[in-house]
Amino acid sequence: MRKLQNVLVVVLISAGLFAGPTAAKTEEYVVGAEKFVQELADEAIGTLTREAMSREERQKLFRDMLSEGFAIPGIARFVMGRYWREASSDERDEYFRLFEDVIVSLWADRFVDYSGQAFRITEAIPASSARADEKAVLVRSLFWTSPGNPVRLDWRVANKGDVYKITDVLVAGVSMARTYRDDFSSVMRRDGVEGLLAVLRGQIGRASCRERV
Repeated sequence: MRKLQNVLVVVLISAGLFAGPTAAKTEEYVVGAEKFVQELADEAIGTLTREAMSREERQKLFRDMLSEGFAIPGIARFVMGRYWREASSDERDEYFRLFEDVIVSLWADRFVDYSGQAFRITEAIPASSARADEKAVLVRSLFWTSPGNPVRLDWRVANKGDVYKITDVLVAGVSMARTYRDDFSSVMRRDGVEGLLAVLRGQIGRASCRERV
């Protein structure tokens, strides 16, 4: 899972430099989704890779960009799965906060690892959506960690009116959202919702200790 996270972060910040042209699209929302991914990448490369930025500044900017670009509440609820119904209102509120904090603490500092790897969007195509009031697009791309060895990276983007949000990222066909869901479910099957909250608190606590070292 950590390897998938590293690939995701480096690809996100490199997209703005290496995205290539794609075939013409007839659906406006498909064009909009591809543009949305590109603009998010441009924002990342223009802000989060500055060497002089403090960890606190980078985490604040990353949190803002995460909220802007990703459907975090929906992803968090999907990841919790059937255990969402078992959680109390207070547990749900804390889970939402912890889920976002864990993502920020795990990913924000990895933007400093960018070293110019090549990335290219290959196509954007309509995808199925479980909701009648929104459309979905799969923005497909390739990421070269080494010459001749591209990794397939697919961004699933939901569209409703003028709003676009990333709902999942698939690395080499593996869904990040489902990977989190499997990991979290294994904890909750054993220790319940409170057990998951304890794990997330511990992850954030360890990240905070590393920051102070």
